[in-house]
Order: sequence, then C-alpha cells, then structure tokens
Amino acid sequence: MLKTTAYSWIYPLCSIPLKWYCGAKGRVNDALHLPNGWTRALIGLALVLAVSLAVFFDTWSSITEIWARSKTYTHGYVIAPISLWLIWSRRYYYLQLSPAVSYLAFAGIISCGFIWLSADLIHIVVIKQLAVVGMLVSGFWLILGNTVSLSMSFPLLFLFFMVPMGEELIPALIEFTTTFTVKLLRASGLAVYRDGNFFTLTSGSWSVIEACSGISYLIASITLGFVFAYLNYAYFWKRALFMLLSCIVPIIANGLRAYMIVMIGHLSDMTLAVGVDHLVYGGVFFGLVMLLLFYLGSFWRDPPFTPISIVTKKTVKQSVNPMLLAIVAFTLLSGLWPLVSPWLLDKQAVNGLPIYVLKSGPDGWHPVENPNWIWVPQFDQAVDHKISFYSNGKDIIGLYRASFGKEAQGAELVNSENMLIRPIDFKRLRSVNIGPAQLAEDAGMGLPVNSTLIKGAEATVLALDWYQIGGQITTNRYWVKWRQLVKRLTGNAAPELEVVLWTQSSDRDYRPAGRVLTSFLVDFMKQNNLSSGS
Repeated sequence: MLKTTAYSWIYPLCSIPLKWYCGAKGRVNDALHLPNGWTRALIGLALVLAVSLAVFFDTWSSITEIWARSKTYTHGYVIAPISLWLIWSRRYYYLQLSPAVSYLAFAGIISCGFIWLSADLIHIVVIKQLAVVGMLVSGFWLILGNTVSLSMSFPLLFLFFMVPMGEELIPALIEFTTTFTVKLLRASGLAVYRDGNFFTLTSGSWSVIEACSGISYLIASITLGFVFAYLNYAYFWKRALFMLLSCIVPIIANGLRAYMIVMIGHLSDMTLAVGVDHLVYGGVFFGLVMLLLFYLGSFWRDPPFTPISIVTKKTVKQSVNPMLLAIVAFTLLSGLWPLVSPWLLDKQAVNGLPIYVLKSGPDGWHPVENPNWIWVPQFDQAVDHKISFYSNGKDIIGLYRASFGKEAQGAELVNSENMLIRPIDFKRLRSVNIGPAQLAEDAGMGLPVNSTLIKGAEATVLALDWYQIGGQITTNRYWVKWRQLVKRLTGNAAPELEVVLWTQSSDRDYRPAGRVLTSFLVDFMKQNNLSSGS
C-alpha cells in the first residue's frame, strides 16, 4: 500500500526531467546512463533537501542573511554549486557505484540533531548552522550509502563552508598581525611604541582593526585550498598538508601585508598607503601570494583522475521500501528537535528576579537613596532588573541585577551587546579594564569577577561584574553556556543573572574602592549561599 500510494506517483513524476535530460523522448543516452537505483537515489536526495529546508527554514535563512549582509561570507552563495560541480566532474565514476540506504547514517543524523537542539537552547547560532548542514550531509549519506558517500566525502564536506564562521578568530588575528608587524618594524631599525593594537612610529600612528585582521583572506584561502587539494591530489596526506598550508600562509601573508603597508606609509612620509589605496596594495599582494601557493602546489600534483569506463551490467531491481522508510525516518527525526526545543525553553520562563533580590543587604549594610553618580548599568534586553544602593555608614555601593528569562536570539545573558557603557554614553565616559588578577592582588583575595574603571569628566567609579547561575558566580562565558545547557536539558529553572557592583573611586588609586566592593561581595555571597563557579 505504501508503494502504490506514495512512490507510484513520486517516481514517474521526478524521473521525467531526468529521462528528458539523459535522452530525448525517454531514450537513455549512452553517455549518461542512469543505472537502476540512481534515479531513485536522486529523488531521495531531493526529498531530503526539501525536508531540511522546510524543517530548519529559520536556520537556513540565518545563513543566507549573513551571506547577504557581509562581504566576508558572500562566497557562501557558490559553495553548493561548486560542490555539485565537483561531483559532476566525476559523474562517470560515481555511476559505477550502487547507492543503497545506510542505517549507520542515523548516528550522524541523531547526533547533529541533538547538537542543533543544544545550540538552540543556549542560542549559539553558528553551532546551529553547522548542525543543520551536518544533518543534511548525514541525510545524503543515508540515501547514498557508505560506499558512495565515502567516495563523495570531499564534495559533501565542502558544504560546511556554507556556514559563515570565523569571526571568533578576529581578536586573535588582530593580536598576531599587530605583534608580527611591530617585530618586523623593530627588526628594520624603526622605533615603535605599541599600545594594544595601536602603534606609533616617528612618521605617524597606525592601528590594526577588524578589516586588517585578515579573516577574509583566511576564509578565501581555506575555501580555494580545499577545492585545489581535491582536484590535484589523490592521497589524503597531500590534501591535508595543502589544507594546512592554506591556513598558515594567509596568516603570515597578512602580517607581511601589514608590514609592507606601514613601510610604504613611513617611507613616503605618510602620503601613500594611508587611505583606500592601502587596501588595493594589500589585495594585490595577497593575490600574488595565493597564486604562488597554488603554483608551487601544482608541482606535487597527482595524475589526473581517470574514471573507469562504464560497463553495462544487469542490475537486480530492489524494493523501494527501504528508501521510503529512510526518508520518513529522516523527516521524523528532523522534525523532532524543533518541537522539543520550545518545550524545554518554556521551563526557563522565569522572567522575574528571584525572591532574595528583594531582601535587604548583608549585615551592616542598609538601603539608601540613589546618590546620582555619573553612571548606572543598564542592559536594555533584560526582561527584569533591579538597582539597589546600600551604605555601611561610611561608604555607598550600587548593586544591579538583570534577568533575561528564557532568553531570545539577541537578548541572551552572554551577549556582546551587554556592555557596561552603552553606545549613547561613549562620548562622556570611557572604561579601563583592570582585570580579575590585578583586583585579586590589590584587594588581597581572589574572586571570579571582572573589574572596570569607568571614568567621566567629573568623577570615576569602580565596577565589578559577573554572571550568576543558580548558586554559583563566574566570569567564564563558556562555563555559563555549559551550565545553561545542562539546566535547560534537565528542566532546572534556577535563576540566571548578570550582576554589577560599583562604587565611587579615586581616579589615581582604585584600591580602596576595590576593598569596599570585595568586602560587600564576600558578605553578599555568604548571605545568599553563593559560591565560585569554574
């Protein structure tokens, strides 16, 4: 019944364009004969793709939206066509193989589905995107089988380049480029003063910003290197080595590019390479480096791939039921995760602050009115927050606690948008990060908190901030995400807060203010049974 109601009309309908392409009026062209089983497999692949796009439409949309708005990731539009072309270029070889359902692929489908669920619960978009591509590739593996999928592994894995990732590397790339450039400048006999990613020569000042990090060059090199390695090498070790060089060379090349730009500007008395032209010089230099890499790599290429000539052989008609059952199972497993995620998230919908927030301060501290200092923290995406001020008769401190409830994309507890100084205050306030190690040394104790001096024209405040998950506090964002994931999977609705503690400080010596804050924090932790997290 299943065969007559579903496959009896899907198979003829989908095979019409295939037969038309392979040979007019249904005659199969000898140059592109589809052996028994491949037409069915192609239909299965199309259905797997349709299911993935329908079930994970939001995730796929988030991928294409980044392609559209970021020049760094516009290459994503051509990844799927290139993957198809890589397969098409060896189509005569693949047609020798017999596709068959591989139940082993369900391990990949379930694993990627659980990863997608986990990433959705804690709102890590890039992991969701990787998981959804992994589910698609696993779905193709399910339809094609182990032998065919293994032979197509490079084109299939190439699909992961659709995911716009790599932004996390930008700070490290900026640091490397700055250090590399400064060392080369000093080796050239120039006097250089460095402050973070800013450095000054006698001729002028420079800075390494995001556009100079080389992330675009790195992504382009890895993508092109993957294709080059697949087309030119047959041995895995050669492909892996060239891929490694495709990662290392652009990083070194970007450092050389930055050094070259600075030297051109310095030697021309800051008349050349200080505007848009330095992007042109850098782009030309990087292009030459990549051409040199591919040219040198061509000396070790393996003989061109020569497919085995097609041998016509009689095939045994197989039952269609395994293919249909595999597609149905893929559909059910794909649709499961988007249904489970909202159910688990609803258990985290504790939008209000916990009851103990309404308690008075620790012993010796009593509530006071707002002293109207130069700054108070505020996270606009929080669903609930509370500002309190306490005094011990001598000092006054402010305490801010914000809850993000079950969170939403862009309104998470761990989010780069949750800044102590909001953008509207950038003109009147500036911040200096002291660091937890320095605070621990100055205050005489170690606490898992960030410490920041916030300076204005008239006054300065010292602020401590941390995350609180249940009864533990920390500044480790990865630990917070891990704890959030465990909480959501187990249905635990313990509070998740971002906390800020601050007081007025001397502009020259913040240590007295640090001692006041840490003294309050220790009493506060005892009162609320809080402990240090990882």
